[in-house]
Amino acid sequence: CPSPLPSPGSPSLSRELSNPETARQLFRQFRYQVMSGPHETLRQLRKLCFQWLQPEVHTKEQILEILMLEQFLTILPGEIQMWVRKQCPGSGEEAVTLVESLKGDPQRLWQWVSRRSKLPVTHRAPLGSLPGVFVFFLTLGVCGFPH
Repeated sequence: CPSPLPSPGSPSLSRELSNPETARQLFRQFRYQVMSGPHETLRQLRKLCFQWLQPEVHTKEQILEILMLEQFLTILPGEIQMWVRKQCPGSGEEAVTLVESLKGDPQRLWQWVSRRSKLPVTHRAPLGSLPGVFVFFLTLGVCGFPH
């Protein structure tokens, strides 16, 4: 499950890197370090990748499952992605089951949409992403939104 990222100078950073989720977040947010140079940057990126995927512990199939789950979560609409991530699915199939469970709860989608429409314009999602959530749910066969 997601945890707050420690700051780079934090003494808890090395302890936190033993958490695969923290290593995943740092790996995904990693940026090129001009001062470090390309070799050191690649070394740091490789280290984060190993700490996230743990090839000494996981089989190739398990690593593929981790990558597929990550990609599946990444392509979900934002609000759905956040909700599914909070449930901490252990596999792609668990994530799919969670998303499909929303078919029976169109009220949850309506609550997300209502909350977003009350935000100041500067805090709303980019134009076009909101209909994406509707389209996503329509492809699941969710109908009968409240009037």
